[in-house]
Amino acid sequence: MSSWIPFLTVAVSMRGNWRVVGDGAGIALHSWDTLAGRVPLVGQPTELGHGLHDPGPLLYWLLAVPVHADPARGVAWGAALWCMAAASLAVEAAWSVAGEAGGLLGSGIILGMIAWTQSVVVRPYWNPWFGAMFFLAALAAAWAAMSGNRRWWPVLVVTASVAAQAHLMFAVASAALTVAAFIVCLAGGLRAKSAGYGWLTAGLIAGTVCWSGPLIQQVTGRTGNLAALLHGQATGQHTGFAFALKTLAAFTEPPLLWWMHLRSRLDTAGLIQARPAVFGAAVLTVTAAVLVVAVFGLRCRWLAGLAAVSLLAGSTSLVTFSRIPVAGLDRLGYVDLVMFPAGLLIWLTVGSAAVLTGARVISRARTARARQPGPRAQRRQAAMAWARWAARGSCALAVPLLALGDVAGTAAKSAGLSGEARRAGLVCAAVRPIEQALPSQRITLSVTAASTPDRHRVTLGLVWALTGDGYRLGLSADSLPKGPVPQVLVFVHGNEITVHVSKAGRRHSRADAHVRRCPESR
Repeated sequence: MSSWIPFLTVAVSMRGNWRVVGDGAGIALHSWDTLAGRVPLVGQPTELGHGLHDPGPLLYWLLAVPVHADPARGVAWGAALWCMAAASLAVEAAWSVAGEAGGLLGSGIILGMIAWTQSVVVRPYWNPWFGAMFFLAALAAAWAAMSGNRRWWPVLVVTASVAAQAHLMFAVASAALTVAAFIVCLAGGLRAKSAGYGWLTAGLIAGTVCWSGPLIQQVTGRTGNLAALLHGQATGQHTGFAFALKTLAAFTEPPLLWWMHLRSRLDTAGLIQARPAVFGAAVLTVTAAVLVVAVFGLRCRWLAGLAAVSLLAGSTSLVTFSRIPVAGLDRLGYVDLVMFPAGLLIWLTVGSAAVLTGARVISRARTARARQPGPRAQRRQAAMAWARWAARGSCALAVPLLALGDVAGTAAKSAGLSGEARRAGLVCAAVRPIEQALPSQRITLSVTAASTPDRHRVTLGLVWALTGDGYRLGLSADSLPKGPVPQVLVFVHGNEITVHVSKAGRRHSRADAHVRRCPESR
């Protein structure tokens, strides 16, 4: 499958002494805890609100087995496999509605998003990128469910739950899609009295399992995370509805923001502020009009489902972007990822409505002009058939070419992550002397660095690397039981790292110092 090809390039970033650092190491640690008796009940800490977490821990639960099977690289290849599964679900759901055209459309949107944000395949374990892939699958499953394929509703429940719990920016849209598809499926089931309700039972069971962790935390925790998120606690001043409309305009008004980002690195917040809010409102109005026309005029179920999904994705994104803290505008470079499919779907909906309306008008005119096809009409039909196959062939060729382009861009992006590669090399250089000096046991770890990002990311990388090797770590002497505990002091200075290992009951000496230069990326 062409949408798998870019994710297979994740191996490029794991060559040589590959180690996960920063947030990726934190995700690996929580995934390890899932099968180590300390099951997490909330998601990653969210920077969109102080002291708050993303809604749930499904990211950790899904990566638990890969992380335990391969502590060094399991978080990367495990996340890549899950993202490939989400891509497959998205393509299959679109195929179930529109056949070959739907499958090509699904693959094209996935590859387009990867072409815009190539870090999705370089770091698939990072929760915004992981959630983005499952959000695409949720959009496709919602389209399939609203088009009459009720068996896709349980798939929607699962994919939307993963997306919503992975990152807060997908939560409102995922919830709206799930509820709207449920209403449409239930209404269709009531009309078709012979239809069963196995889809409903399966979806409710899946939803209960997916949200068991957050619900338990809400009931048993001192502060319920879900309630805090709903009330918007500790989020500060918000951007407002006008900014949200400008954001939607930036992803629907030419030149599209994502197309501009393909060519250069631009100021996202500044570009959004320059767009007219009225265009965003007009886009939503047109999409709503298409929905009405599809239901009552064209009576086309697949177009009505597509319009409903587009309208929900666009309108709920307004809620999300209107609630972004003003202090968090510097993070729009990844938060606006939710707008990419919303903008594309709106254009696709309007274009499909125009094409379908034109085809209906032309078909009726031809029917009225000639009831029996003559030689000229037969030649015209043959030409149209040839044109359809030519279009299919062009799309089938374009998707692999886009996938290959993503591979090249991903490799370049992976090579360009010099900061992450340098910190991964520092972690590798520090782990070796620690393992040589001390067997797996309880230790305390302290990391000192000139910059806060270096200290934070190298610390998380070392904690995860040593935890995967069997060490039990504390970041201070007070975090472990009383008694002699070996201490490890790490000093990061540029591309070099110094490690001081002190065994229990001994003072640090120069013999305990190990200086390692960061290995070059290979």
